[in-house]
Amino acid sequence: MPIRISTSQTFSQGTNSILNNQSKVSQTQLQLSKGTRILKPSDDPIGSAVALDLQKQIDNALQYISNGQTAETKLAIEESSLSNVTDILQRIRELTLQAANATQNQADRAAITVEIKQRLDELVGLGNSQLANGEYLFSGFKSNVRPFTADGTGNISYNGDQGVLNVNVNTSVRVESGNSGDEVFFDIKTGNGSFVAAGDPSNLGTGVISSAVLEDPTLYVGDVYTIDFSLNGSGALQYQITGANTGPVYAAPLPLYDEDTRVSFNGINYSISGLPSSGDSFTVEPSFRQSVFATVNQIITALEIPNSTSTLQATFQNALNVGLQNLDQAMTHIDEVRASVGSRLNVIESESEINESLKVEAQSALSVVKDLDYAEAITELNKRTLALQAAQQSFVKVQNLSLFEFI
Repeated sequence: MPIRISTSQTFSQGTNSILNNQSKVSQTQLQLSKGTRILKPSDDPIGSAVALDLQKQIDNALQYISNGQTAETKLAIEESSLSNVTDILQRIRELTLQAANATQNQADRAAITVEIKQRLDELVGLGNSQLANGEYLFSGFKSNVRPFTADGTGNISYNGDQGVLNVNVNTSVRVESGNSGDEVFFDIKTGNGSFVAAGDPSNLGTGVISSAVLEDPTLYVGDVYTIDFSLNGSGALQYQITGANTGPVYAAPLPLYDEDTRVSFNGINYSISGLPSSGDSFTVEPSFRQSVFATVNQIITALEIPNSTSTLQATFQNALNVGLQNLDQAMTHIDEVRASVGSRLNVIESESEINESLKVEAQSALSVVKDLDYAEAITELNKRTLALQAAQQSFVKVQNLSLFEFI
């Protein structure tokens, strides 16, 4: 029995065929214009999920690379600043040794002091180094606050904080993008790092303490020790070492003073040259925290001591020895910070290479998943265009059919 198809059915089928082919042509044209075969998740659900994951990997790699570049810029500026700090401290050390020479008179030392003061100003300037955006390099989290300022007496204070920004340069790798001014310029131990040996400025003799070293760390007892000189019953110069907490080191009879003889007690070894007077004293106390600026000011103060008498010369030498030892500690500390900066720069470079490689690999994989095969797409466009044209032409012909043509 023949099936009757109504005119409305014929129209609907023809219209749907045209619209379907138009949609396919439009989709292929859009794929060609965007260069991708996946325009929406429904085009390829599995491929879309893979593409999203790969794009996330690319975005993460780009973010880590950007983080590394920002940290690298800041650390490179810090390295340059600290290199200049090292040069200045080395120059101050050379000037201090020059001033310590017995041939230098007070006028010579005054001239040297002028240059050291200028070098101190340079140090403060480097401590106040700024980034291109105006932020201070060594202020910690207070990046808009000038970190170092001087009062009327030349004392330098720190106005920043101890904050250090950590940045991710990979999924599990974080790098400090700088150092606070407190850590770099203030957190420096005095003396030899364990203790400081010094002469009392009020001494009347010519004794100079030097070469105090930590002889045996296992025997060292941290205390404030005083080395007191006195005359025994025979008029010979003797000494007693007394710890503020541990008490006297020697029982009677006390040892006699022997110039330049090295003395050992509680893991400490020292020597005194010259001739102390009865009543003179020296101290050996645990190292404490002191800024590099205070150390330079300490040297300046020592250089301003007159050298008109042998007693004053000894006072000058004792003060200068302490200043030099503190300066050496500061230089060692700056070198350690620079080494840390260099290590972080190496980590950033290494992680940047890894991130760049991961980015390229993910981009390549994403291209395989999403990118369009232009030759295939153009062929498909031609096929779909022909299909659309055929649908349109057949629709027109069917619409023009009439029963009267067969009568």
